[in-house]
Amino acid sequence: MNRSPRRRSTTALQIACSTLVAGALVVSGAIAAVPASAAPGNAPAATTITTAGTPVAQGDGWTVTPTDGGFTVVLDLDEPLPLRAAAPVLLVDGTDIGAAQTSLDRRQLTVTTADPAVADARSVELGWSGDADLRGNRQAPTAPQTTAPSDEAAPLTEDPAAAGQYRVARADYDLGAEAVALKGFGRKGEMRAAVFVPKDAPGERPVVVFLHGRHEACYGGTPNPRAWPCGPGQTDIPSHRGYDAAATALASRGNVVVSISANAINALDGSYADDGGAVARGQLVLDHLALLQRADAGQEPRLSPLLTGKLDLQDVGLMGHSRGGDGVVRAALLNMQRTSPFGIHAVLPLAPTDFGRMTLPDTNTAVVLPYCDGDVSDLQGQHFFDDSRTAFGDDVLRSSVLVMGANHNFFNTTWTPGKYAKASSDDWWDQSDAVCGAKGKRTTRLSADAQDAVGTRLISGFFRLTLDGDQQFLPMFDGTNRQPAALADADVRVSASQPGAARRDLARFDTADRAITTTGALRATNCASTDFLPAKQSLPACVSMMSNAPDFTPSWFAASVPATPSLHVTPTAAATGGQVHVPVAAAAGDLSGFQALSLRLTPDDTATKNADLSITLRDASGATATRRIADVSRAGQVMPGTRDAPRKTLLQQARLPLASFTGVDLATVREVTIDVPAKTGGVLLSDLSALPAATLGSPTVTDRPTARIADRFVDEGRGRTVVRAAVVLSRPAEQATTVFFDLDQAYDERIRPAVKPITFQPGEVCKAVAVSVNGDRTPSSSRLVDYPMTVSNTQGGSVIGDSIGTMRIREDDGVRNEWDRAVASAPAVGTPGDACAEAQATSTTIAVTPTSVRKGGKVAISATGFRAGESVTVSVDGGRATRTTANADGKVRLKITGTVASLGTGTHVVHARGYGSDQRARGTFTTTR
Repeated sequence: MNRSPRRRSTTALQIACSTLVAGALVVSGAIAAVPASAAPGNAPAATTITTAGTPVAQGDGWTVTPTDGGFTVVLDLDEPLPLRAAAPVLLVDGTDIGAAQTSLDRRQLTVTTADPAVADARSVELGWSGDADLRGNRQAPTAPQTTAPSDEAAPLTEDPAAAGQYRVARADYDLGAEAVALKGFGRKGEMRAAVFVPKDAPGERPVVVFLHGRHEACYGGTPNPRAWPCGPGQTDIPSHRGYDAAATALASRGNVVVSISANAINALDGSYADDGGAVARGQLVLDHLALLQRADAGQEPRLSPLLTGKLDLQDVGLMGHSRGGDGVVRAALLNMQRTSPFGIHAVLPLAPTDFGRMTLPDTNTAVVLPYCDGDVSDLQGQHFFDDSRTAFGDDVLRSSVLVMGANHNFFNTTWTPGKYAKASSDDWWDQSDAVCGAKGKRTTRLSADAQDAVGTRLISGFFRLTLDGDQQFLPMFDGTNRQPAALADADVRVSASQPGAARRDLARFDTADRAITTTGALRATNCASTDFLPAKQSLPACVSMMSNAPDFTPSWFAASVPATPSLHVTPTAAATGGQVHVPVAAAAGDLSGFQALSLRLTPDDTATKNADLSITLRDASGATATRRIADVSRAGQVMPGTRDAPRKTLLQQARLPLASFTGVDLATVREVTIDVPAKTGGVLLSDLSALPAATLGSPTVTDRPTARIADRFVDEGRGRTVVRAAVVLSRPAEQATTVFFDLDQAYDERIRPAVKPITFQPGEVCKAVAVSVNGDRTPSSSRLVDYPMTVSNTQGGSVIGDSIGTMRIREDDGVRNEWDRAVASAPAVGTPGDACAEAQATSTTIAVTPTSVRKGGKVAISATGFRAGESVTVSVDGGRATRTTANADGKVRLKITGTVASLGTGTHVVHARGYGSDQRARGTFTTTR
């Protein structure tokens, strides 16, 4: 199932399988693949009835075969595929057709697509997901900016990773390799953790859980054909031990740190997960917290007695690296749905993936982005900051922390060559690259030790601040950009969104506002996202798809959902320049109680020079004062890049002290003017705000309804029709909330791509979304075709639940195979009912007559609630199913004889399930001798 924007690749980033295996860099025994940004590794497990067929196209190690769902494209590999945050995609004639499902032995990749062009394939190759077109970018190389602002803040004297007053004891546990069910996998995984305990600390202590990312689970030896547990002679890679320095530092300050292993999920998510494993990882975190809760109560003899009475599970922080970043955000959301939730108040996604555009309310959050990430190279985790910062009007601190010169792997010592011998590698692909290559003459790259030091101090500082109340570390995350002196020359750049209750937004620049005007030779246009997205956009693109722009990059599960609406300011005459004028109403003009004026900005992806902007305040009397942004911030600088590794276009925060605007009355500010000087290129603007003294706000665990998308199964029909899909809340909305619906992976012209914001008013629980379907009167080779639907980017009064669904279209004009012979159509789906009614329908009761029968007798069943004319399967005790058809009233009647004769005495369960509606019914009867 294709979940990616369709685009043409002409670069070495998308490479043939043989090239990957033969040409990949081998470091410490692991394959370090070429760069890509990350996407999940498979489509949902097939639930369709497949028509057997022969390939319509094939080549060396690949086939294209007509099947239910469209066409199934299969590529066989010579070697097992490496495990990493990025996922494989298949390229048909150079075109990305989507993220691939991986076989358990990782030697076969499969994509099912509705794209008819694959039937004429001449080549199928392996690529890696994400920004695969970057080497065809239009940007010139740019040098690192070495000039620091003249008013740069002094570093912090205290080291957040310095050892504290408590001795650190270990209370590790390992309950076995198959000790817990993995949510959605139908398989089991390990319950294993390294636990760091402040032995002498009194009372219950805050708990921090670390979750590593996607990396090789088993190394060497003989692989298990079921992928997990590790096979004979294999090493179970201890990825959870890669953060020991941060764990020890935090424990010495009084925190209990639990670093959990997720190798089973890493080994299996490419084959079983439809979301890249985020839900499974999130549930694993909660399973460990539940285990620790029992240990704290003295009810878990398998764990160390050191944990009894030691854990404050209402004061919890989570750190997740790589796909673990997706996992800990999902854990915090799943936690909100618990009857008795844990007190998860702080989350740190480290070099994270963000496949589903999840928003997280009421939680202090710091997203850490490594500039030289060779795995999640589009830095898509920036969406965690962008999407949540104004989504809920909540009262928490959110930070985006950009670490210049850092790669993806070296935050984990187990993944770092020289620190662990097996399956470790430098994920940056070109060591001679001038900006990110370790051997570049003027490289920005951090050494492995220096990056480990940065990661250790960011993790330690964040949780000492958010859980322990050590306010001296607030400047590391509040946008004042003061980092510990212990980090020496590390270049760390922080943008922060202050708690909403105290921040005053003067202009977000996310919607058109006629009051905002320009003078001089400027054009100001609201924009969002990149260009060339599958579904039609309501705003023009901010940047090109060919650029690397984390704020605007498409998500793999919600490619067309608008990303970070901003104001794009472009010169109409470069030699002239101009101004953007933001009026300030009298009611909002008293800024005397605020400390700073904040603006997020970046040169756009076409700019070649720094954006040397200035900001002017005008008060009610007409007096003005001006400050130059470059004096206090690097935000206007063009970031470093090369043609092979283009620069990032990333919105960064400029924070100007209001006290420096001398000569104006800060109590009567009436206008903020952003001056764009002559010879400046395009600039993107966001979030003009007045900031008070920084605080953490008031994090809390809230109970918001969850939003899900319901599957929909209909006939193709004839001509253009409208099919409705249901977006459903888990309970009626208590406040207005908006959810984005996305169905954009439609290549066969049967479905019109659609992306829509869906708003629920208080009291509403379901919304039916219209999707245009183009039917015909022509047979086809596929009985069923699936189109993925998602919901994402919730705002206001809801959070994400089951965010992935399917629009399934049944061919109703007959099915013909590759020899043009008629074959059986799929069973009847019936006449669809109201989308919301079907999505919210509950199981009905089957009436069984008689309720008790002698063995060898017969029973009659009757059930209602199905679609008129749909095929319904009926089974007893899960045995062989019998098909019947619902009548015009949606009722089924069936007599069962032979099955009863084979049953033993006792109670038996009858199940019925509608093929089109998925309506369920259940009944019981007993048999006697």
